[in-house]
Amino acid sequence: MPLLVVLALACFVASLSLRVVDPMVPGIARDLAAAPELIALLAAAVAFPYALSQPILGPLGDSVGKARVMKACLAVLTLSLLVCTLAPNVETLFAARIVSGVAGGGLIPVALAVVGDRFPMETRQVALSRVLAAMIVALLLGAVASGVIADAFGWRAVMGLATMLSAVSLVLTLRYLHARATSPGGRFSIERILTGYRAVFSNPRARICFSAVFIEGALIFGFLPYVAIVLETRSAGGIREAGFVIAGMGAGGLLYTSIVARLLARLGGMFNLMRLGGVMIAGGFVTVALPGPWWLAALGFMLVGFGFFSVHNSLQTQATEFAPDHRGSALSLHAFFFFIGQAVGVPVYGLLIGWIGAPTSLMIAGFILGGGGFLLAALLSRPLPGAASPHRRTC
Repeated sequence: MPLLVVLALACFVASLSLRVVDPMVPGIARDLAAAPELIALLAAAVAFPYALSQPILGPLGDSVGKARVMKACLAVLTLSLLVCTLAPNVETLFAARIVSGVAGGGLIPVALAVVGDRFPMETRQVALSRVLAAMIVALLLGAVASGVIADAFGWRAVMGLATMLSAVSLVLTLRYLHARATSPGGRFSIERILTGYRAVFSNPRARICFSAVFIEGALIFGFLPYVAIVLETRSAGGIREAGFVIAGMGAGGLLYTSIVARLLARLGGMFNLMRLGGVMIAGGFVTVALPGPWWLAALGFMLVGFGFFSVHNSLQTQATEFAPDHRGSALSLHAFFFFIGQAVGVPVYGLLIGWIGAPTSLMIAGFILGGGGFLLAALLSRPLPGAASPHRRTC
């Protein structure tokens, strides 16, 4: 079985586990006789461990082997999802979701690091985009299909299906993901973590990319909780329409992953792709800022999704080369700053929307992100000190 299929399925399961509960909050609350507001906190119960586990599990993969860490995380994730399926009370469900977050957070950055290890730079961005596509599909299914299945068969059926998918991914990973002959087999220690982090941050591009993904997370994903509120304010729809609007971002991402190879060839590399991505994001945010029907906002989010993944996938590819001997650390930090940005962006947008309104807030965000695509391309295309050209290893 192709390695990319195994890695993509593992990332699919990790992404699905992150978002699968969101549409089922009312059903879980009724079944467990709990307040919906309490069950809604399950999102935080999985998101924070998901983010905070990454700076630990990534270096662990560098120390003891990425394949070993992925197998262990999938095993823990499968068991925790099974406990969620059978949870007799709220306390058990919360505990299992916390464990799911920790295990899921160790899968995606380590899988991306495996891609960096096993695919040459010439084909790496396309390979990463295939894994990214699996994650996008999982997020869309987690937001749409789980609600439909839960409505027909109950929330435990959805969690049971997620458990089965995780178990299948575990079996395939155990069977087909083998450690390389050069894979590390050392001990895990704080000193090894610090060594890996020092190696990553010694590359000047790391600070640029980590700052960029933090801003991406804040300005793009920080707005998503306000989509329904903005639509209701405009009398353009509500919760249902907001789901379609947000799904537009996933549709844009899938379009990107389907044509990324041709885009890279046509545009002459990732730096022009990043410039195009900035233009698409800016155009998308302007479209969303304009008054109009919900489908216009959905179209805007398609542009945002296409542009975001054009830039973000390029930054992921850059991150695989920050410190080739510490790719797990690099990709984990990349994901950590991205998720922290998302957490910070929500209250920031809340303040901005209350102060200057949603349209002006979106225009400002679009201007920053649009210019950011050009700025990133200029900064990252510069050769490192002592290097002949960045196109050799980082493009």
